[in-house]
Amino acid sequence: MKMNRFILLLSIVVITLTSCTSQKNLIYFQTENQGDYKYTYEGENVNFSPNYYLAKEDMLYIDVMAIDDETARMFASKDSRYSTTENSIYLNGYVIDKNGEINLPVVGKVKIEGLTVEQAQNAIQEKVDQYIQGAVVSCKMLNYKVSILGEVNRPGTYTFYQPCVSLFQLIAAAGDLTYYGNREKVKIIRKTKTEDIVYTVDLRNVEILQNKHLYLQPGDVVYVEPNKNTKTLSTLNIPLTTISNSLVVLTSVISIFSWILSLNSK
Repeated sequence: MKMNRFILLLSIVVITLTSCTSQKNLIYFQTENQGDYKYTYEGENVNFSPNYYLAKEDMLYIDVMAIDDETARMFASKDSRYSTTENSIYLNGYVIDKNGEINLPVVGKVKIEGLTVEQAQNAIQEKVDQYIQGAVVSCKMLNYKVSILGEVNRPGTYTFYQPCVSLFQLIAAAGDLTYYGNREKVKIIRKTKTEDIVYTVDLRNVEILQNKHLYLQPGDVVYVEPNKNTKTLSTLNIPLTTISNSLVVLTSVISIFSWILSLNSK
């Protein structure tokens, strides 16, 4: 009788643990029937990533290439032409000041706050054209840094040299969520001059593709909290699938052993 009770209790534990690790909780972009998905954008609701508009204290790498080497050297910092490491590029960057301007050699100040990177490049190009004919301006973001913490394989701060970064690009850079990451509630923490904002997104729902918060801004912090169910019994850092499978085998062995004992007792 005691053995039967033990087997029953162990079976309940196994069923409970197995139900906590539903495969459905680990799948991204889920649809109702798990089939193909298509969303059509109409009118002004265009399918493209939102622009980032430059703000004070943003840093840009600006390169002015001119036919005349002497003129080109006037715009270049002392190391920028010969070193392309991240540190040297950062040191040679231009910071947008409190007036929303950058101060370039020869041409002076250019107001670029509130512009996209592409618009800023055009504004600088127009200013340079007033002084130098045939010069080509290149403009890149330097401080597009976003951080990710919690249940990811490689938490940390990542730098992207592009005008727009999505949440999934950051997750990919961090080596994806761990087995214990809660894909239903991923938090995006954003600080502005007037607000602290926390957005919560569900990575499992395919409609996240239309969520404007899918795209990150410089300085954003993403936090992936642990899933309370799948975190159970993880103190030994053993995957729950291993624990569950082991309990299933143990239950089977005990059941067979109990059956043999019952036969011998007859």
